[in-house]
Amino acid sequence: MFKDKLTKTLNRTKTSKKENNKTIKAIDKIRGQKRLSSEEFRKVYDTLWTEGPKIQYQSPDAWRRAGESGS
Repeated sequence: MFKDKLTKTLNRTKTSKKENNKTIKAIDKIRGQKRLSSEEFRKVYDTLWTEGPKIQYQSPDAWRRAGESGS
């Protein structure tokens, strides 16, 4: 199930021809349940990574003060 979702996502994100060949090679290895090289893994990782929302705390040190008063 995960393998299918992963390959579908990678198929949708193909860009240039050179990058496309690397992606296709990685997809074939994933389908065959073979190990990816570090370069292929990095390519897959970079393709799938999306930045999450930025979080801003009102008082980032509040947890320290709360812990000190509880002791």
